[in-house]
Amino acid sequence: MSNNKLQETIRDAALNKNIGSFSYWLHRLTGIGLAVYLLMHTFVLSSAISGETAFNERMGAVQNPFFAVLEIFLIAGVFIHMLNGLRITLADFFGWSRMHKSIFWIIAIIFFALMIITILLIWPKLNPANYPVGG
Repeated sequence: MSNNKLQETIRDAALNKNIGSFSYWLHRLTGIGLAVYLLMHTFVLSSAISGETAFNERMGAVQNPFFAVLEIFLIAGVFIHMLNGLRITLADFFGWSRMHKSIFWIIAIIFFALMIITILLIWPKLNPANYPVGG
């Protein structure tokens, strides 16, 4: 993408400050984030080819409170992408385009409820005492 095209995209995002544009950019950013995660996930799991010791070492490197926080962001990205995709599907295939703002706020409430449950479930992983020394 040329610098001029990037500037046009940023200007367009700044001019269209509404729920539809916000949802559009959020959907794209979470999609990119999930694609990047998939590459990192494949890298970590590919160590299984090298044997059990290599796999355990690489998995041990990501078993700590920092990665538990990143896991919360990953789950948030999955929920945002999934719920917004559902909103797009409802608007496009069921003719609910005029209700897209209402649907956005409904999925936002569902998202926050799911994130409260997620944080409560991951909370014990944020305690460094739950990991072995050096983890």
